[in-house]
Amino acid sequence: MRLAVIGAGAAGLTCVKQALADGHDVVCFEKHQDLGGIWNAASGGAYAGVRMQSSRMSMPFSDHPPTYAADFPALSEVQAYLRSYAERFGLLGAVRFGHEVVRVAKEGGEWRVTARQAGGAEDSVRVDAVLVANGELWEPRRPEGGLPAPGTGVRVLTSPEYRGPDAFAGQRVLVVGGGVSGADIAADLAGRAARVDWSVRRRQLFLPREIGGEYNDALFSYAGRVAVEEVPYAEYLDWLTEWMPAYMDMYRATGLLPRDGFHGAVHVNEKIVPAVHSGGVRPVAAFERFTPDGETVLTDGTTARYDAVVLCLGYEPPDYGFLADLRREDLYEHHFWRHDPTLAVVNTPVDTEAFGTACPYFEAIGGWVLSVLGGKTALPGPAERAAWCTRHMSALHDRRYLDCWLETVRLGLLSGALPDPAVRFRAYWTLVSSQVDPANLRPGQEASPSPAAHDDRLDLDGVRHRVLAALPPETRRRLLTRGEIDPGDLAAAERVPAGRELAPWLPYRQRETGSEGSAGGAAA
Repeated sequence: MRLAVIGAGAAGLTCVKQALADGHDVVCFEKHQDLGGIWNAASGGAYAGVRMQSSRMSMPFSDHPPTYAADFPALSEVQAYLRSYAERFGLLGAVRFGHEVVRVAKEGGEWRVTARQAGGAEDSVRVDAVLVANGELWEPRRPEGGLPAPGTGVRVLTSPEYRGPDAFAGQRVLVVGGGVSGADIAADLAGRAARVDWSVRRRQLFLPREIGGEYNDALFSYAGRVAVEEVPYAEYLDWLTEWMPAYMDMYRATGLLPRDGFHGAVHVNEKIVPAVHSGGVRPVAAFERFTPDGETVLTDGTTARYDAVVLCLGYEPPDYGFLADLRREDLYEHHFWRHDPTLAVVNTPVDTEAFGTACPYFEAIGGWVLSVLGGKTALPGPAERAAWCTRHMSALHDRRYLDCWLETVRLGLLSGALPDPAVRFRAYWTLVSSQVDPANLRPGQEASPSPAAHDDRLDLDGVRHRVLAALPPETRRRLLTRGEIDPGDLAAAERVPAGRELAPWLPYRQRETGSEGSAGGAAA
């Protein structure tokens, strides 16, 4: 097939790599003059000082180990890693830099993709399928009430415009937003600005990149990430206190530790809690609006004037304006246009707050899309796709938690890249009961057993038997005959109570209240 890929960040590059490996002809359009997406500093997509939240253990592609020494790479290191990936697999020849896609339309059974260069010249190609990988973190969200009028004396900027603390020396600064970017920037300003207020709507669970000498993402295996949901939240906090007592003592003293929560929705930042504890950052009520003369009004009724306000309010949905007929509500499983699956989107779902969004996640999405385009796997028919969209895409404003590590398992099973538990349960279980390791996700790769740091505290046998219970009885007996499970497994699976079965793609909790769910799948 002739394919067009839009975007040369991590998602676009893995799509190009996998498509070339499948024997397709590929052209990739990148509007900037260099690769990397938001990890290209010249793109303005990321704020100064940003570091990857995923460790060197979990961040890389499955077939390209880290090229950097850092445990959690910075902006330039991630871009250098992506460049080494592109160079190693010969991807750069397929990329047209400085080409911004302005129109994509279906004409006569083909897609016509038109791109504009910096000088205004346009050129078009005709392709069989289009993979949109332009990223979702480009247009910062701004307050609904608007910004102060010019001349009010307050400088307002969004998180991507932040270029370090030096420009704020001696100033009173308000940082708006209780997520990772707000925490990063507020902590970065502490000790440099005269005063740093941090406007927080609700308490979040902030944990350091390293916990008790282990990477944050090395605590539990894939299956362990589901099993830990069975642990009461208070007991989980006791574990955290055992592993890092000084940090948790500070956290409790700040009053910011969530009284209730769930274990997967973790914001990764090791500086904000000490900054608040030391008085370098002062939490205040949620931001409500600006007054016409530039003062800020908080939800508790207080008003204040700041020299600068840094808005960290998240991002608007990705811009698909070059696709006139595309509605986000029509994306089956968030990735395939239900009317014509030769148009696919390889971006993070717009209704999510994602954790673990690293190279393996985009590799898994691209692998599934290409398995469908190449005829290796199939989607449900048009009616089923439409029904799924009706069920799942009608409330995109209702945001949910997305565990991208567990999503790689789900997507890998959909594409056939990972062992089918109905046939190769032993290989499947070795993978999901091991620590997060992208190399184990490589198609055809036999996973190497590697227990996660704290899986021994969890009932992984219970998860194993719940997964087996989700398989048909005849499938379990066949697995026993083949030596994939033992008689104890079979008996334990038969004792799993009705309703406690666990699908092999490991459904997980996605909301602060509610039951297990998924971004998609037949069980959703």
